[in-house]
Amino acid sequence: MTSQLAEMAAIRMYMAWGFFDKIPENGSISYASLAATINGDEALVRRFGQLLVATGKLKRPQPDHVAHSHISPTFKSGNSNGAHFTMMCDEFQKAYQAFPGFFEKYGPHEPKGESEVPFCFPDGVDGKLTYWELILQRGQANVERFGLAMQGLQTHAWPYTGIYDFSWVAEYAKENKGRPLILDIGGGYGQMIRAVLEENPDIPRNRCYLEDRAEVIESVKQKSVDDPVLKDVQKVVTNFHKEQPVKGALIYLIRRCIHDYTDDDCVKILKILADALPADEPRARVLINDQINTEDPTPFVAAYDILMLTCASLERSEKQFENLAKRAGLEVVKIHKKEGTSLGVVECKKAGVA
Repeated sequence: MTSQLAEMAAIRMYMAWGFFDKIPENGSISYASLAATINGDEALVRRFGQLLVATGKLKRPQPDHVAHSHISPTFKSGNSNGAHFTMMCDEFQKAYQAFPGFFEKYGPHEPKGESEVPFCFPDGVDGKLTYWELILQRGQANVERFGLAMQGLQTHAWPYTGIYDFSWVAEYAKENKGRPLILDIGGGYGQMIRAVLEENPDIPRNRCYLEDRAEVIESVKQKSVDDPVLKDVQKVVTNFHKEQPVKGALIYLIRRCIHDYTDDDCVKILKILADALPADEPRARVLINDQINTEDPTPFVAAYDILMLTCASLERSEKQFENLAKRAGLEVVKIHKKEGTSLGVVECKKAGVA
């Protein structure tokens, strides 16, 4: 445990100093050269570096030099998995360490409110700000980092595609010209809708929608002008706690958002989507793309359940998703799963629709 905590601290400092960017892709760099880039002590840089070499995060090809390992490029600037790591260090470790004080104040009970949560407790804003309001308060750079971090771990842990088959939407679009097709709700920087459209190029992109908060959509609009996939996708400012602005769509897709909220909040979110489903299209669906918990979860899923505890939420089981759907006026058609990932797609239709 001691070595793991120290290793996290060493990685975080090497990231803060930009050292992973300064280590050449091929070859090595000396501790003295790294220290010179920050006008720092070589001995200090060496002490952190020795730990990273000892744990295999860096290599030591010659005395007092370090080189990249197979994993260390993850911690370069702009890497989504690296951003995810910094979020764990800077945001959630602080919340974990605050658990004793939080539960002493609020009692040994699961957090239920939007703002009286462990995530906000260390900053003294519990009961005043929600976790998202706190992230916003920390500035646009932090919002951008959060968005990048949410793209981390997608290739192996949380794949965008391969769980639910969207190919039928392309065939549907040929016969039904006007209906909105896929809405990616709370879709961040468009990584999910991009993956779906790249895998299904016959789905008309201009009939697909990316929805998120104003600050996120503004950033996406600026960055997607020349993007061959996202430039034609409709971008809509939306608060999914409020009325859905695009009604009557074929698919309302919400990925890795439901696990951020309490049961009551989730029911409200899903009811809004249920109400937006078209009355004249029995094939219309709400798709919940999230982790599926079990009675014997993997360490990864169990750890994420504790992470979600900091925001008064949880990773849910199949039964818990079914209960949410029922309360929201939806009916679970099928829960799609894929071997090798804890992520699933809970396919729902409006309750009572044949």
